[in-house]
Amino acid sequence: MNNNFKKKILAPLNPIEKDKNKRLVIILDDCPLEAAKIRNEYVLLNSDDHYKFLLNNNQKPEEYRPDIVHQCLLTLLDSPINKSGHLELYLRTKKNVLIQMNPQVRLPRTYQRFAGLMIQLLQKLKIRASDGNAVLMKVIKNPITNYLPVSNENQF
Repeated sequence: MNNNFKKKILAPLNPIEKDKNKRLVIILDDCPLEAAKIRNEYVLLNSDDHYKFLLNNNQKPEEYRPDIVHQCLLTLLDSPINKSGHLELYLRTKKNVLIQMNPQVRLPRTYQRFAGLMIQLLQKLKIRASDGNAVLMKVIKNPITNYLPVSNENQF
């Protein structure tokens, strides 16, 4: 028998502590969230409203669907796993802008208001709650691996 292998003995976590440590990290990658100035106004580019603008700038209009990102975010933020406090949500745009979402954020239900909020985020780099204390969304420094949990083999 080989005695070179030493086994680590860890105290087992009780069920409450185990639940606190578990979380689901979701990264929505290659999100088409891009602001552009058209006719002296900043807009969130989308294929329906800015088809010609995208073609003139050598972009593929079919790739600019921020409405899909909006629906995904609404679904994830309304999910039971988010309501239980076990969800971490990040977005990375086509231009490699990394966005961290606060799980308590309440996104606008209409696309037009969502677009306005995303334009504000991309310009100001941070969205605060109306009371001014909590940061609901913010642009963070790359790479994404800085924010992912460290792998632990003895986690289970």
